[in-house]
Amino acid sequence: MNKFFSLLSEKKIALSPGEKIIPKKEFSSLKKANEILLEVKREALKYKKEITKECELLKETAYKKGFDEGLLKLNTHILTLSNEIKNFSEEMKKKILPIALKAAKKILGEELKLYPERILNIVTQSLKPVMQHKQIKIFVNKEDLKILEKHKNKIKKILQQVEIFSIQERDDIEKGGCIIETEAGIINAQLENIWQTLEVAFEEYMKKR
Repeated sequence: MNKFFSLLSEKKIALSPGEKIIPKKEFSSLKKANEILLEVKREALKYKKEITKECELLKETAYKKGFDEGLLKLNTHILTLSNEIKNFSEEMKKKILPIALKAAKKILGEELKLYPERILNIVTQSLKPVMQHKQIKIFVNKEDLKILEKHKNKIKKILQQVEIFSIQERDDIEKGGCIIETEAGIINAQLENIWQTLEVAFEEYMKKR
């Protein structure tokens, strides 16, 4: 049942009909108690807001802490993965080199079998550093000598300052390779030496990558 107060006089306060009369003094106490209750409610609401705000801050801090920890773990995983890739790359480099050289040897070997005159290209390329020299001797395998003799004049034309020039046979030279002697020194263009040079060049190239 809803109740409301009615002011009857300065001395007394009456409730609605049928209710007991409340003395003014007691009403004043009730009013004060009601004000205290309202104040308590306000303080409780204020406290609730403060707690809510504090909880949000704690939640945000916890989230940020969790995010930072997650980021740290992610960076650790990335670093680990990067090291694994680097190690894998190094291992692959070691495996690729012999495979690449073996493939190159096979390709060149097949090329020389199919096209024996490729020896002319090998010799002319090997002569480039000594094109200005005056004394040049080319030593090759017996089979390659037959081919180079056919192109002797062509080879001589690229040697601008040559005065003494010869192509000779040597049994210790593998087919497809050559040794060039000049007044300044020797160029070893035998196939095995070419592979060693390629291997060193390939290793240097892979180090830079």
